[in-house]
Amino acid sequence: MGQHSNHLFRCDTVAGERLIVRVCLPGGRSDAELDAELAWLAALACDTGLTVPVARFSTRVATPGLPDGGRCIGFSWVQGRPCGRLPSRRLVADLGRVIGTLHRHAQGFRPPPGFTRPVLDVGYLTWAGTWHADQIARRPIDPAVRRVLAETAGRVEAVFARLGQDRAGYGLVHADLCRENILDHHGQARPLDFDDASWGHYALDLAIAADDIPETLRPVLLGGYQTVQPLPPGYEEHQAALLAARRLFLAIWHLANGLPDEGRVGQLRAFTES
Repeated sequence: MGQHSNHLFRCDTVAGERLIVRVCLPGGRSDAELDAELAWLAALACDTGLTVPVARFSTRVATPGLPDGGRCIGFSWVQGRPCGRLPSRRLVADLGRVIGTLHRHAQGFRPPPGFTRPVLDVGYLTWAGTWHADQIARRPIDPAVRRVLAETAGRVEAVFARLGQDRAGYGLVHADLCRENILDHHGQARPLDFDDASWGHYALDLAIAADDIPETLRPVLLGGYQTVQPLPPGYEEHQAALLAARRLFLAIWHLANGLPDEGRVGQLRAFTES
């Protein structure tokens, strides 16, 4: 079904159950990180009314193509259809409710021993220590663009420092609730792909979703969130920087892969000049 940092397959079992099977490629998430993802999903399924994928099995497999073996996880199939480029107001409002529910659950979540997930900080957003950072260093990128990226990173880092890591505004987040990772089930938003789940600011997690919907629908998203709890600390004050943080992450990915930045560098330039 897909190939990103993992391979995804649809699987229909002899018992009649449909699963999504994720084959995790070498060099990706560690076993500890994957175990933590599954633990959070199990807690969400148990403690909230959200429909999320939960593990049906988890094992290691080795094939001629993967002689060193890779983690193989079977997840429950989540019903719904892709939400598309223009999601409905009903779906966006429910997405806000879902994000609010995820954050409220995270505030009370007590990780089991050994729970390990990445940190959604400036190093993460700039792909520090990865192939993407190496490509950015090697590619003939306009020096003016490099300055925009560096200045954005500095301003975002300063905002993160001001937000701090108080439990009210910082905890476990999905970190990639874009439209691609949301299914629409009769107007109900169903989140997928918790592979990027990280420790981070709830305000940034909300901004990641806001950046991927039409600007006219962002108040609807925030209204849905507020049916569950108040907006995350710092969201309204630092909204521009939080949106820039997401755009920085995506701009670097596109530039590293030699792809058009889809206007994000222009958005970042406007942010740095504001």
